[in-house]
Amino acid sequence: MKNLEKRDKAVVIGLILVLIFIIINIFSTLHTMSDYEARKESGNDRWKQVENRILQTEDKINSLEEEIEAWKK
Repeated sequence: MKNLEKRDKAVVIGLILVLIFIIINIFSTLHTMSDYEARKESGNDRWKQVENRILQTEDKINSLEEEIEAWKK
């Protein structure tokens, strides 16, 4: 009888530990997902900045090319 009670306690303690690990894993996963989303948005914003700089540079080049063509005439 005592052997069965010890075994039951061990099983309950084991299950509680597994449950604690699962809860920690869920919170860790949620934190990782939110961190990933924040990094993704930050990266998207950075690429938008790069795209805007490229467009500005293209506009400057086009205006310089127009000036050169005007000087040639």
